[in-house]
Amino acid sequence: MEKTLFPITMDKHIVFCAVAAVFFLLQFIRTKRIYQLILAIAIPLSLLIYLAPENEMLFYGVGIAEAVLLVLAFILNLVQNAREKKAEKLKSAGAEG
Repeated sequence: MEKTLFPITMDKHIVFCAVAAVFFLLQFIRTKRIYQLILAIAIPLSLLIYLAPENEMLFYGVGIAEAVLLVLAFILNLVQNAREKKAEKLKSAGAEG
């Protein structure tokens, strides 16, 4: 079964993953947003497919792990945004009162 894993070559994929991981790590350090740390892990995780491209279990396992991490990052972003807005409201209400 022939699978096209990525629309780019392996070398370009490795460079993309490295740059993305560094970017998200730096953003996490700067902003302390948890979803950025999760993305810094999730993006390079896709490189695991190259360990055994013929292994369907690994292929689907990495796909499921990626999906779970992306959903987790999305949910944590929503939760963190809600908490920050609530803290901002409390702060502004405390400053007025």
